[in-house]
Amino acid sequence: MVAEPAQIDAPAAQASEQATGLRAGRLYLPTIIIAGLAAYLSWLGWEALDQYGPVHTIWAGQFELAGPAVTGFVLTVFLIEQVRPAQRRPLLARGHLLDMIYMLAHALIVVPLIVLLGAGFSNGLVRIAPWLVMPRISAIPEWCFVAVAVLVIDGLDWLVHLGNHRITSLWRLHAVHHSQEELSILTTFRAHPLVQVSFLATAVPILAIGHNAVTPAAVLTTYACLGALPHANVRWTYGKLGAVFISPAYHRIHHRATGRLDINLGTVFTFWDAASRRAVFPAADRAVIPTGLSGRPVPVEQAGDRPRFARIFLTQWAEPFTQYSEVSEQ
Repeated sequence: MVAEPAQIDAPAAQASEQATGLRAGRLYLPTIIIAGLAAYLSWLGWEALDQYGPVHTIWAGQFELAGPAVTGFVLTVFLIEQVRPAQRRPLLARGHLLDMIYMLAHALIVVPLIVLLGAGFSNGLVRIAPWLVMPRISAIPEWCFVAVAVLVIDGLDWLVHLGNHRITSLWRLHAVHHSQEELSILTTFRAHPLVQVSFLATAVPILAIGHNAVTPAAVLTTYACLGALPHANVRWTYGKLGAVFISPAYHRIHHRATGRLDINLGTVFTFWDAASRRAVFPAADRAVIPTGLSGRPVPVEQAGDRPRFARIFLTQWAEPFTQYSEVSEQ
C-alpha cells in the first residue's frame, strides 16, 4: 500500500518557483510541434468531412460526448458529491468553478477538435495502411466487433495514459489535468486540448471494424460517462466490482498529490493495471487522499487571496508552451 502524502500548502506563484527550482523561459519546442500536428490533422479532418458537412459532424460529436446524456450524468453525480462527498468543500469551491469553465470549453472547443483530429487521422491512416480495416466477416455478429473494439479502446487509453506520464513532452500537457486540488467529476473536463493528439490511437479499433459494425453513439456516450465517474468526489469502491471497474476511490490514488504516478492508469477497466502490476486498490478505511501536483508546477486557482479564473484558465493552456529553466538560489 502506498503511504499517504502530506497535505499541500498554498504558496503563491513565486513560492512555487522556489519550491520547484523552475521558472518560465523560452518556448518549448515539443509542444509547438504537437500544436502544428494538431492543426495539420484538423485541416485534413475538415477536408475529409467536407462531403458530409463538417459542421453537422461536429454537432453529432458534441451530442455524443457533451450532449444532454453526458451533461445530465455529470451534474447528477456532482449533486451526489454535495450530499455524500469524500472531501467536504463548498458547492462553489474554486476548483468546481474553474472546472465548469473547462466543461464549457470541452463542449465548444475540445469536442470539435476531437472530431476533426479523428477524421484527419483516420483518413490519413486508411491511405497509408488500408490493411488495418478488417474485411467483411458476416459470420460474426456486429455486437461482438463492438465489444472487442471497446476493450481495445480501453487498452489503448491505458497505454497512451502511461505514455503521458512517462514522456515529458506529453506530461507537460497532461499535467494540467492533474493540477486539480479539489477533485470532482467536473475534473474530467480539465484537460489541455492538445493532449487529444496523443489519444488518436484509440480511433484505430473503430476504424478497423468499419466494414463489420458501426459503433453506436450510445456506446460511446456510455463509455464517456464511465470514464468520467472515477473522478467523482465520493468514497465509492464498487465493492467486488471494483476489481474489474475503475472506482472513484481507486482513481483518486492516481491523482494523489505527489507528481507523475504511473499507477492506476485505467479509464474504465482495471485489467491493464493489474496485468502490468500497476494496480493499487484502496483500503476500506483509507483517509481521503489529497490531490494535485506537489509544488504547484502548473498555476492553480486555489493559490492567492482572490480567484482569477480567466487568468488561470488561459495560463494553464499556455503553460505547456513554455520552456522551464533552473532558478538560481541566491
